[in-house]
Amino acid sequence: MKRRKAEFRAVIVLTLVAAALVWALDRTEPLKNERFSEFPLVIGDWQGRDIPMSEYVYMGTETSYLLLRDYASPRYDHAVNLSIVWFEDTNIAFHTPEGCLGGVSNEVKGRGVVRVGPVKDHYLNKFIADINGTDYLVLYFFDADGHVTTSQSAIRMRVLLRRLLFQRASASLIRVMAPVGQSEEKTMASLVDFLSEVYPLVPEYLYTEPAAQTR
Repeated sequence: MKRRKAEFRAVIVLTLVAAALVWALDRTEPLKNERFSEFPLVIGDWQGRDIPMSEYVYMGTETSYLLLRDYASPRYDHAVNLSIVWFEDTNIAFHTPEGCLGGVSNEVKGRGVVRVGPVKDHYLNKFIADINGTDYLVLYFFDADGHVTTSQSAIRMRVLLRRLLFQRASASLIRVMAPVGQSEEKTMASLVDFLSEVYPLVPEYLYTEPAAQTR
């Protein structure tokens, strides 16, 4: 009998906590990240060029915080394409690059994980995308205030746990890709080189605290 009463009390407490969380989320104002639009066009010797996107793309990603650029360096004969999608904790709706890049006439192959570059302490997702007959090497990962993962569900859980503690949270999907030219190894070297320049900028432009300070 005592055990049943304890279990009943635990259920009541969990229900009240869940109700409080739902109530808080419903009344939480979305974070506005003004720093996102200030992400540098010039990073070291990499010169960026914005790629125009239609309203359809923004609707598909379910966020206005979407960056798509080609960055070129005189040290490489190809550009590196950078995509960043940022979500705050009232709207986490990531779509993986495999789904976005794999279309009717495109093919995703060679899926795996690697540890490279400035985030070598963590795994990055890797695959080859055949886009209109050209192979592209793709690397991507999720980052929530320094918590790096390859898992979409893990990043959602990370944000949820912070909200359970009544802390604001945000998360980013960071994806780089470049055409596979003479060899996949050379293309990988350019992606790793580019990430080594880009990743140190992530906290300033994509983490929750700087975003919260711009409200």
